[in-house]
Formats: sequence, structure tokens, C-alpha cells
Amino acid sequence: MPLIPERVQRWPRPWRVALLSLLALYALYLVAGNVFLNTPLFDAVTNRKPEKFSMQTGPALTLLPGQAVVWNIRMRGQANRTVYVFRADRASAWIDLVALFRREVRIPRIDATGVEADIQRVDKAIPPPPRGDRGWTLRFDAIHSDSIRSGQFGKLLIVGQGHGNVGFLKQLKGGPSELFDSTAGFEQATVSFDGVKVLDEAHLGARFHFPRHYRDQAPGLRKFEISWAQLQIDARSQALEIDTGGPHVKVGSTPSNARLNADVVLDQGALQPGSRVVWRVPVHAGVDADDRGLLSLQLDVAQDMRVQARLPRDPETGSELHADLRVTGTKIPFRAPAELLPRLSGQVQGAWKFESLNWIADLFVRKPWFHLDGGGLLEGDLKIADGQLAPGSTLDIPQVAAVAEVAGVRLRGDANAHGRIVAGAPAQAQLDVKIPQFRAAPTDAPKALLFDGRAMALTLRGDARLQQLRDGVRAHLRFNDARVPDLTAYNRYLGNDNVRLLGGTGLLSGDVEMDSSGRVGTGRADLRGRGAQLQVAGIAMRGDAQLKALVQRADFDAKQFDLGGTTVDLRNIRVGDAGGEDNWWGTVAVRKGHIDAAAPFQVDAQADLRLRDAGPLLGVFAERSAYPRWVLGLLDSGEVQASGQLRWRSGELRVEDLQAENERLSLRARLDLAHAQRRGDLYLRWGVLGAGIELKGQQRKWHLAGAREWYEQQPRLLPASGSAP
Repeated sequence: MPLIPERVQRWPRPWRVALLSLLALYALYLVAGNVFLNTPLFDAVTNRKPEKFSMQTGPALTLLPGQAVVWNIRMRGQANRTVYVFRADRASAWIDLVALFRREVRIPRIDATGVEADIQRVDKAIPPPPRGDRGWTLRFDAIHSDSIRSGQFGKLLIVGQGHGNVGFLKQLKGGPSELFDSTAGFEQATVSFDGVKVLDEAHLGARFHFPRHYRDQAPGLRKFEISWAQLQIDARSQALEIDTGGPHVKVGSTPSNARLNADVVLDQGALQPGSRVVWRVPVHAGVDADDRGLLSLQLDVAQDMRVQARLPRDPETGSELHADLRVTGTKIPFRAPAELLPRLSGQVQGAWKFESLNWIADLFVRKPWFHLDGGGLLEGDLKIADGQLAPGSTLDIPQVAAVAEVAGVRLRGDANAHGRIVAGAPAQAQLDVKIPQFRAAPTDAPKALLFDGRAMALTLRGDARLQQLRDGVRAHLRFNDARVPDLTAYNRYLGNDNVRLLGGTGLLSGDVEMDSSGRVGTGRADLRGRGAQLQVAGIAMRGDAQLKALVQRADFDAKQFDLGGTTVDLRNIRVGDAGGEDNWWGTVAVRKGHIDAAAPFQVDAQADLRLRDAGPLLGVFAERSAYPRWVLGLLDSGEVQASGQLRWRSGELRVEDLQAENERLSLRARLDLAHAQRRGDLYLRWGVLGAGIELKGQQRKWHLAGAREWYEQQPRLLPASGSAP
């Protein structure tokens, strides 16, 4: 057979030349086009910005200009924080070559088979370009597939027999985008969330579109405000299993005959009248996931949105639920879902045995200084009006373990709680937690015992408007006459070998107020010690003491406390190890005081003192027998008024500007007690007589001539009281 048919050979020469030229051009196209599609040249063109868009393909074939068939396709792209990945076994498409001359890549139709889609949100964003109209336009009129295998959207996965037809337009470099009228659906699909199967035998149908717009006109979730969408679901619902019997909560599902039916239409961010969802889902919850019954949920949309829920009573656990809620209007605030709360009204009644009740404390507190430990039965009757819990609402927990951590002390006991709404403007939500018996331990040593007692009460109170509930909550914690079995347990807070508690018991009362974060509060603590034994700077003391700590301002989170107004009363004190009278007394009143309990622990204070006599002060610097005879006559010279400032850090105690006066005696001193060592300066005056003592450990140096001048020349241990610490 001749290469050129005889009939063609009889054509006029110009026609034969034209035909041969076309054949040559077509052969050239076949070679060039297929070489381009199957070599790295194609990757170099399509993957110029791989961080924004990349595509990998298998074999490809083109037979006509503008037409191509490609196998084993994988495309990945990222826009802002959204990453999308599409896979297909095969795709064929035609491209409008004429449209290229007007800077438009237009593909009237793409047919794909074996499609999988995966859309996720990522932390690292690629900022979008500013608005512009200079880029090329991508127009895909119809991307069609009758064999979609799966679609994943975050943790939501749909697997089944899918189909879809999607069209869109996008101008590059900040230009507008548009989603044409598109459809998608699945038959015999399985729907799972975070690995837990939710629906099976599902029939899903969706239709959606949005108009042409620039990104800054409707970024992110605001696209729902310009979109039209319809979702239809008819599926068999899985039973939900929440097993709390192990160390970790296990969430699973099991087949059931319950169903989910939905037909919802969204237009410009508002649900359309007639939209309806009915979901019946069996619930298995608790230890070993006991059957709690069939939960029925229903959404109906007319002029407003109405949500109803019902769970029949379980005679074994007492669990039940009846809810009827209405949301005014049909607009969905996708950008700020909390804006739904002021539009919410209705009633929720029910009881549920929870394995963990800590979420109730989370409603009131921002940081975990207070929580409910373990589970229990919760009974509630909540009335909601315009997003606010209304008077008549109640919440009861018959028994639960309560834990509060305040200023490094962990208080724990079995409690009962009652919540109610107190009328006001605005109404207040109040939770009263009563703890009949409790024990307190250091936060870092939970087995140690600081004190235990009865009848501790905690009240949490805040704005009853759901949106503001945690913002203005105040907490009030109080208890009286808790037993302190051994005062030596508090040596852990002294951190100083020069001040040690050697024994004794006591009673402690407390009353403190905090906000929802536990950062700012006021309060008091009253510790009454009996038979207290302590050692201060090597001097043994025993007797009765009462500490009335007044917290003017406290930040429990930063461990900062202001203690102005705190007083210490010492009564029936015996000084020294030898026998003698036990009728010495003293009073300390803190004018200004601050505790920084964060590492390193530090206390700064300025105080006024009333002392029966100056004997204990002088005893720090020397024994009685070491003083001149005229000083011995002053040791019991009557009541002494004194003042001074101190700084107490872990391992050291410094006293500065200690001044004591009475009718016969004048005393000035500074003292540094660090790690069982004593160092200080003392100046005594009686009329024209004066004496100074320089103390370094066990060594004492007397200054009798020019004692006052010597004292004033010695370096200070602390800045002057007017200076910053």
C-alpha cells in the first residue's frame, strides 16, 4: 500500500502540500506535547511555587491540541491556613486555547475517576496577596466525577460511593473568586469523626455556591455569610460509647438501628424556614459504658430556631434529660459563636451521673485552683432567658470530692454543692460548696498534715449571663477552728535555722476572697497556738501565741501578698530553757508588710512592738552576766515601745532600725541571722550612759566610749524604709 493514497496524489499540488504540512505539524505536536507531559518540563511549569501549589502525575497522553488524559494525579495547595490535597486515578480535560489570549486558563470540563480529597487546617499560614486584578484567571466550569472514594475535612472522614460536579473561578494575585452552582453526594457512606464511626449506610447530598468576591470582603468563615448551601442526610446512627472505666476515657461506637435525618438550607449565613434535623442516638456512658437510653435531638427552623432533646429516665443511674431551647432569629454567627448566647431562651431539666464533675468548676474559675475531683450525680433545672440564667434555676450535687489550692496549701474533703440564681441587676449565679470535714496539706507534700477541721464553706458567685459568667466571679472560702495537731509542720515555711518551731498545737480559722483566676483577693487567717515552743536566734521560748494575719491584697497566682494590719500576740511566755516565771508578753503590729512567696521566698515588713520588757532583745546579743551593772538594772525596767523593719528570706533574717524606748531605756539595733549564725550591732543608752555591742557569731566586742558614733558609722543591713526593697 503506498504511503500516500492514489486519490490524494491526484489532488492539486497546493492541497497536497497543505495536507503534508498539517500532518507534519500534528506529528510534531504529538511528539512535543507528550514529551512535555511526561518529562520534568511539565513539573517545572506547574510547580513554580511548591509551597502554594504542587502537582505530581504519572503517565499522560495528549492526542489533540488542548486535550489531555493524565493518570495517578496528586495535587497539593495551601491558601492562608487551609491545606487541600486531591488525588485521582485518572483525569481527562479539554482546555480552551482561545481563552489563553485573554490571560485566562479555561477548562470547560474535567472528568476524574477514583477521587480522594483531604482538607486540613495548619498552624503555619501563607499570607494571601493584597487585592489586585492583574493576575491570570483560572476558570474550571465543571469538575465532574462519578467515583469519589472519600473526603476528609479536618477530623471528619466520609468514605463511600461518591459523586460530584464542582465549578469555580479564581483570579490569581489577589483577584476575585466565585463558586459556581455545584453538587456533591455519597451513597452507602460511612461517616467518622476523629476515628470514631458516627454514621453508616448514609445517603448524603449537598448543593452550594457563592458569588464572585474579593477575599477581604469575606475571608475565612465569613464566606458562609455570602453562600447558599443545602445539606441532606439520611443515615443509620451508631450508638455512642464513652467508657470511663480505665485510666483514660475511651470514646467509641457500636451499630444500632437509630437514624439521622436532616434537610438544612443556609442562605447568606441564616438557616432557612423549613430546615429540620432529627437525630436519635443511643448513648452508652460511664464505667464499662452502661446503656443510658436513646437520646433524641431535634432542630426545627421557622422564624426562630428551636432545639429539643429528650433522654428517658434510667432507673439504675437516675440519668434523664429534657431540654427545650429557642434561639431568636435564624442567623448563625460563624465568626463569634458566643453571640448566640444572648439569643438563647428555654429550659433544661435533667440528672446525670458523671464520672468527672470538674467541668462545673471550669464554668466558674479560669485557672485550676479549685476543682471537683471524681464523679457523682448532677441534678439540674436551668431556666434561661435571653442568654441569662434566670431565677428559679437550680443545680445540685449530693456528694463529690472538692479540692482547693490556695497560697500553696491544698484543702480537700467530701462535699455537697448547691447552685442557684439570685435575682438582681444583673442576676447572679451562685454555687455553694459545703465540706463537712476537710484536711489541709502543702501542695508539694500531699501526705503531710497542716490542719484539719469541719464545716468549710466555699461560695462562687458571678454574673448569670452565660457569656460573662467566668469574667466577674468572686470566690469566698471560710472555715473556723480547724485543728493544728503539730506546729512543727510549719517549719517548712520558715526556711530559717534561726527561727524554729519546736512543738505545740493550735486552732486555725480562715476567711479569704479571690477572683475566678485566684490572683487577687483579700482575707484573714487567725492562728491561736497553745504551748508553742520555738527558738529565735538561739533563745528558747514557750507559751501561747495568736497570729491574726490580714491579707489586704493577694495575687495567689504570682504568690504576692500584702500583710499590712497583721498582728502577733504573745502571752504567758517563758524565755530561756531554765525555769522561771512564764508571764512575759509582747505584741507585734505590722504597719506595712509584703510576702513574695515565689522563689526565693521573701518577707519585707515594718512593725510596731509592745513588750513587757527588753530582756529578750538584749538576750540576743549577750547573756545577762555579760552586761555592765547599770544595764542589768534596765532589763526589767518596764513596758517597752519598739519599732523596726525586717527582711526574711530562705535561710536568713535581717532586722534594721530596731528602736525601743521606755522611761529609762533607749535601744537601737540591727541584726543579721543567717544559717544559724548571728551578726549585729546594738546601742544602749540610759541617761548619759551608753554602750555598744558588736556581735559576730559567738564573739562580742564592747564599745563604751563613743558608742553612739560607732553605731551610726556601721553599714546598714537593709535600705531605709522609704527606699525600694
